Amino acid sequence: MRLTVLIVSLLGLLGSPAVGQGEWESAARLDASRAGLSVAVYDGRIYAAGGSGLTDPRDEFESYDRELDRWFPETPLPRGLERFGMAMINDRIYVAGGYARGDDGVAPSAGVWSWSFAGNIWQSEAAMPAAKADMALLTVGSSLYAFGGLSDDGQAFVFDPEERSWDSLEIPEGVTRRGVSAAVLDGHVYLVGGRLGAETTTRVDVFDPLGGAWSRGPDLPSPRSGAAIAVLHGRIHLLGGRGPDGRETLQTHLSWQPGEDAWREEALLPAPRTGGGAAVLADEIYLVGGGAGGGFLAPFTALDTTDVYDPGQD
Repeated sequence: MRLTVLIVSLLGLLGSPAVGQGEWESAARLDASRAGLSVAVYDGRIYAAGGSGLTDPRDEFESYDRELDRWFPETPLPRGLERFGMAMINDRIYVAGGYARGDDGVAPSAGVWSWSFAGNIWQSEAAMPAAKADMALLTVGSSLYAFGGLSDDGQAFVFDPEERSWDSLEIPEGVTRRGVSAAVLDGHVYLVGGRLGAETTTRVDVFDPLGGAWSRGPDLPSPRSGAAIAVLHGRIHLLGGRGPDGRETLQTHLSWQPGEDAWREEALLPAPRTGGGAAVLADEIYLVGGGAGGGFLAPFTALDTTDVYDPGQD
C-alpha cells in the first residue's frame, strides 16, 4: 500500500499562501537505482528504461503495474543507454540517441530501436541523421520528434514510423540545448529550460508542427536543466532538475497552463531530484528514479524511488 506523505510548500512555511494544493505519495521502488532514465506509458502501465551506471549506462527495462504497486522486469535494452529519448507510437516503444558504450568509450549515439508489446523484443531502426544525447523524443501526431542535445546544431529530427526514415528540421538559434525538458500539449511542443554551453536558461520555446511556427512561453522563475516534465489536466508540470550552476539539485515543483502569464509553485518534491522520468497514470504524476546529484555524481546518487503526485483540486 502506498504511503501518503504531505509536502508543505516553502511559501506556506514562510506565511504566504501556497497556490498548489496537491500532495505526494510513495509507491513501489525500481529494481535498480537509476538516474538519466526515460519513461513511457502504454495500456495503463509505466515503462522505465536505461539510466546511469557506475561505469557504463544501464540496460534495465521495467514496467509498473499500478493495481499491484509493483515493478516487473522486461526484455533489456539492446545496449545500455543514459539521457536518451523514449516515446510510444503505433503500439511500439522507441528509444533514440543518448550516451552509449562504443569502441571509443561512452559517447553520444545516433542509434534507434523499437520494442514490440506483442513480441516483447527489440528491433533495430534507422539511425538518426546525427548523434544526440541529453535529448528528448516526443510523439506528435503520426511522427516522432527528437529535440535537444549537447550543442546548438540548429536542427531537430523527425521520424516517420511507416517509412522508417528520418528527416532534419531546421529550428531557431538556441532551441537545441542539453537537459531540456520537453512535452506535448494540444499538438504543440513545449521545450523548457536546459543548458546552452555553460549557461542554464529560463527559456520556454513553443513549436506548432502543423504550421511550422515557433513562439515563446513565459520564462521560468529561475534557470534549470534536467527536470522531469509531465502534462496533467492541461497543465505542464516541471519537477526538480539542476540549478543555474549545474551543481545544485532542486526540490522545486512548478506548473503552467498555456494562456497564463507565469509559472506557479506546487507542492515541493519529497526530496531534491534531477534526471528522473515523469509519466501520467490515472490522473496522477509518477516521478521515477533520478538522482540527488547531477553530472559526474549522477551514478553515485541514483535513486530507485517512485513518487506519485495527486493534484487534488487543481
